[in-house]
Amino acid sequence: MKLFAVPMSLALLAMAACSGSAVVTMTATPSSDTFISYRVGLASIRLLTSSGKTGLTVLPTETMVDFTKLTDLSEVLGAAPVAKGTYTGAVITLDYSAAQIIYDDGSLDGVELTPLGANGRALGLVSVAVTLDPSGPFRSAAKQSGLLALNFNLAASNIVNLSSRTVTVTPMVAASTLPIDAKTVRVSGPLMGANGAFFTTGIQPFDGTVAGPGQLSMQPSNTTTYEINGFVSTGTAGQAQLAAVPANTMTSVFGTLTISSDTAATPVGTTTPTVTTTPTGTTTPTVTTTPTYTTAVGSAAASSVSFAASQVLVDSSVGLGQDRLSGIVSARSGNTLAIEDATLLQNGGTNTLATGTTIVNLGPNTLVTFFGQSVAELISPQQISVGSSIEAFGTASNTSNGGVLLDASAGRVRIDLTTASGLVTAQGAGNLVLNLTNLGGRAIHALDFAGTGAAANQYAVATPSLDLTNSTVSAPVVVTGFTNAFGTASPNFTASTLLDPTTIQAELVIDWSAGTAAPFTTFDSTAITLDLGNTGIGPRHQIQIGSQIIDLVGLSSGPSITPSTTGSNTLFSIGHTASSTVESFNTLDAFVTQLQSELNGATLATGMTAIGQYTVSTFAFSATSITLFLNN
Repeated sequence: MKLFAVPMSLALLAMAACSGSAVVTMTATPSSDTFISYRVGLASIRLLTSSGKTGLTVLPTETMVDFTKLTDLSEVLGAAPVAKGTYTGAVITLDYSAAQIIYDDGSLDGVELTPLGANGRALGLVSVAVTLDPSGPFRSAAKQSGLLALNFNLAASNIVNLSSRTVTVTPMVAASTLPIDAKTVRVSGPLMGANGAFFTTGIQPFDGTVAGPGQLSMQPSNTTTYEINGFVSTGTAGQAQLAAVPANTMTSVFGTLTISSDTAATPVGTTTPTVTTTPTGTTTPTVTTTPTYTTAVGSAAASSVSFAASQVLVDSSVGLGQDRLSGIVSARSGNTLAIEDATLLQNGGTNTLATGTTIVNLGPNTLVTFFGQSVAELISPQQISVGSSIEAFGTASNTSNGGVLLDASAGRVRIDLTTASGLVTAQGAGNLVLNLTNLGGRAIHALDFAGTGAAANQYAVATPSLDLTNSTVSAPVVVTGFTNAFGTASPNFTASTLLDPTTIQAELVIDWSAGTAAPFTTFDSTAITLDLGNTGIGPRHQIQIGSQIIDLVGLSSGPSITPSTTGSNTLFSIGHTASSTVESFNTLDAFVTQLQSELNGATLATGMTAIGQYTVSTFAFSATSITLFLNN
């Protein structure tokens, strides 16, 4: 390998001169219509050239995706080689023929919905063409790497009809060459190589069985945590253990994907991988002290894409005799856990939704870890409680009633971060008491708190070192952390992060059932004001701030929607129902300019969503994203 290293690098550099590469990510915006599962096939993603032709196909094969798993993170789909040129968008094809969409109505198993198109017919393949902001296309050039970020908006794409157990789907996918949000990014794929400075993985998104194009080089730090088949380490010790893992072992990496407009912004002395791409999508990393891969994104200025790893998981036991089951614990009795609508990744790679109740059996020898744990310590299986988000490793079998049983008595369980949402009923020094509405993303009516020592209407949350200034009585809060051990006294939950009314992502949703030519009282480059006197307002008309629901129709003034100025990237989109196209814009000014030309009296608006911060007292909505559907 040493003999071939230099010639091979030169050959790869020569081939990479013909093309750049595109790091493609996908995330999802949640919906106030809460879905337990939203599994559909992601059939293909093809880039659109400036001439309107479809180019690179990012995915190697159709992959089943549960978009509810993407509301808290972004998934890297590929780091594909891209021929020189300018790309103005992408065509995303979804396959609803075998969709499993389950709505959380508060019952134990939820309600399975049948997806329908706008014409009322059952859905199969659905394609949507999304264009990038005209001022920010994707430009590929030799030895350069750029970002294409995609966002599937669950609220804008779906209208639920519980009485008929259907969901009308009009896919809304937005795209940008800038990071859409600050969510954690996940990269899943086979380990290609590792040393102390960096490591490289292939890309096999959504726990699929077929690798996508390209590889990514990732930079760990002294605080990066590692869990390798249940063994926990951090920093240099973890780097050494990762370097000993056999090549092609499946690895999941969580971290931050960044793009900068100037390579000089890389800190002096930072070790940055140089990436060269072959026509088949492989990448060969070397190490230098300055980045040598750049891309022009939205202008002629150079930019660099990099990935900083915060957590690394190696679960090679899957494929070596063990199955993996993940979900939210809905009940516990002794060493038996109940999980509703769990995801089962079977030995060999088959990924299925285990509808109904799945049983997980623990034992005294079950190894338990926390996600992101930095110090190896013995954790009792009692740590797993109702509301815990877990990944259990063991042997799966079918029960007599058609359910699934996973025996983890000789296996292991990883406890992932989970969220609790509710209204504050009391505030103390370093603690809150909540009237819970959701735990682990599930409505609390579906959870059985028997034996936990907790009560949903008096749920005690420890908040060490967290700012409680705005967590006053009756205020909505969302905390992230871990449930406390089963059967223990208060507190019931320990939070590592907390969102209050000033930081919770508010979601505005409004429909106009028959469409309207005048959804706003005013709209210009500075603000959009909803017309709440419009007689065509449909069944959805609310702002949700965590557990707080505000009825738009009952407000004395229409919310004034302005672009966020907090430094987050903004993304505004116009969807077209008839043509199945979406136009994306990075600024409100460009969005409004286009909308003024299209919303001209003959075209009707049918629905709108916005994500951002809402101030109740001033009716002010600071939006990081807006979507508007038109009927054309």
